[in-house]
Order: sequence, then structure tokens, then C-alpha cells
Amino acid sequence: MKEFSGRLRRIHKIHRRGGGFEAAGTLGQSHYTREKERRERRSALRPALVVLLVMVVFKGFLLAALGAEAYAAKVVALKDGSIVEQFGGFVMAVDPLSRAIATWVSPLFG
Repeated sequence: MKEFSGRLRRIHKIHRRGGGFEAAGTLGQSHYTREKERRERRSALRPALVVLLVMVVFKGFLLAALGAEAYAAKVVALKDGSIVEQFGGFVMAVDPLSRAIATWVSPLFG
């Protein structure tokens, strides 16, 4: 009887901590723990790629709206400014992808 009571105490202690038997195909404690661990392991790569994509699309729309000459003049003006403006000029320089987006959306701007 003493051994049985000890075993029950151990089982109740395990259950209080969130452990226990989980049948196959059920959503037990390990399912929720794994989800939490999976979310914590995500890298910053996906948000960085989204920011980069938004930036390129923005540049394409801006290039289409202003025109190539005006856009180039604004980038040159940025490159002649302070350190922050020079960095902005470097980032806003025309690249092949933003140029392709600009040609694709240029009919929207007439």
C-alpha cells in the first residue's frame, strides 16, 4: 500500500507539472510546447526579406511616378548631402528589379 501511494504521489506531481499520458492523434501538452518552441526558433530572415521586397516595390513605384530623369536627379542630390543622405542615395539607387517594376506599373501613372 505504501508503494502504491508513493506511485500515486509521483503521478499527481507529474500531472501538476503538465506531463502525463498522451494518446496518439490527440493534442496533448507536447503539441502546445512544440508550437511554442517552433515560434521561438524562427529566424529574422523572413521579415528582412519582406522589408527588402517592400523597399524595392516602393522604389519601382517612385521611379514610375517621377520618371527616370527626375528620379536620377533626386538620387544625385541625396548623394551630395550628409552621411545619412548619402546612405539614402545608395539605398534608393536604381536597380534592375525596381526598374522592371517601374516599367510594369508605368501604365498606372499615365
